[in-house]
Amino acid sequence: MNSPKVDIQRLKHFIPFDSLNDSSVNDIVEHITVNTLPKGKILFKRGQHDNTCHFLISGNIDLADEHFNITKIEGNDEDNYLALDNSAAIHRNTAITTSECVFYAIDRDHLDLVTTWAQLVAEGLNGEDEDLEHQDWMDVLFTSNLFTKIPPTNIQKLLARFQTREAKIGEPIIRENDEGLHFYVIKEGRALVTRKDDYGKEETLAALQEGNFFGEDALIGGTTRNANVTMASNGVLMMLGAEDFAELLQKPVVHFVDHNQVEDMMENSDRGTVLLDVRTVEEYRAGHLVHSKNIPLKHLRQKLDDLNPEFQYIVCCDGGRRSDVGSYILTEAGYNSYSLK
Repeated sequence: MNSPKVDIQRLKHFIPFDSLNDSSVNDIVEHITVNTLPKGKILFKRGQHDNTCHFLISGNIDLADEHFNITKIEGNDEDNYLALDNSAAIHRNTAITTSECVFYAIDRDHLDLVTTWAQLVAEGLNGEDEDLEHQDWMDVLFTSNLFTKIPPTNIQKLLARFQTREAKIGEPIIRENDEGLHFYVIKEGRALVTRKDDYGKEETLAALQEGNFFGEDALIGGTTRNANVTMASNGVLMMLGAEDFAELLQKPVVHFVDHNQVEDMMENSDRGTVLLDVRTVEEYRAGHLVHSKNIPLKHLRQKLDDLNPEFQYIVCCDGGRRSDVGSYILTEAGYNSYSLK
């Protein structure tokens, strides 16, 4: 016997589905189960940890708190637009059916991924147009600032060397502090970029979708991953190994200057030249090049809008690895950039 199907229009009566676009709703529907309980059954108990969100579609239910106060919920009531006992994964109430009930159930983490991604896009934190998801991933990728600087022969080699990987919603693709082995492009689907802040709290940095790429920083700098990337939908990724990335993407993009060239550029260039130190604030305070500006590497992507696209940027650090990453990030964003050796 086939399972009952989810009624999309009924689902969109509930928060947060009412604010999601059709594509996001369609992604989440396949992860929703339709459950039925007869009268007099317990859906969940107070104090129980439950990583499932329950939405009452039809029927009646009583929510009993610790003082046995009863809140009655009716499936067809207009005020029934939230998940039952919605506030946390540990229930504050016991839920008892007072008639036969139908529920939609979905994993709380999956729902959080989808809604967080949608919120970031609505706030413009993906850095792209809202219609990006409707474009072919290769159109988006090869018209980006970064790929316009890559020779056509390299692009042909890239297409031949990319490997395909399927991914599921909630799947971690890269983890903070892990070794970097691959560069990724999203062919289908969506992902979230997160990182722990200085206080150990996870912060969400960006929403990624078709044509967006990630994972390059660790490959360029020879360091561990500096963020987490988690799938916010099912999808397909294109992967490129570290050696192919260095040959086909990094080498054509990162350009170098030495100290003698820096002096000439600052004195004789017809455009403004900025020395950009990407070390930590503490390192910068301990000593730095005269007239240099400090933006720590971990904050550079978030500070790009503070830079002037009319200037050229010479990125410096101490050992050279961070300046290579910083110069790549600037070039990727469309700035004229060099790494100081």
